[in-house]
Amino acid sequence: MSASNARIAFRRLLKIQKRRFEGDNHTIDAARDQTRKEFEASRLLENQKDIDKRLKHARDVEEVIRRYVVQAPRSTEKDNTYNIKFTTEHALRDRHPIIIKSSLQKDRKPKED
Repeated sequence: MSASNARIAFRRLLKIQKRRFEGDNHTIDAARDQTRKEFEASRLLENQKDIDKRLKHARDVEEVIRRYVVQAPRSTEKDNTYNIKFTTEHALRDRHPIIIKSSLQKDRKPKED
């Protein structure tokens, strides 16, 4: 891989993983190990087209984690309740409809804007 671009992509992935999975050390470790494994497997690539494809994949993974992964720790105050931690980076910012359905909820149609 192109060393500087790969290093940037690698660091960005680790940074967003650490931020999104804050407090969940097991998940942070697993994500870091998988990221390292994927980058190590790509280290010896020489074909620029393959390198660009892998770097694009890394950017896409970072974007998915940044925009669509949320933490939902179980509430200590109520049974069967989770606290979802949205940030300004999440897809809500682009007004994408995010529907969270639970077996505890009745079937409801989402409100249209």
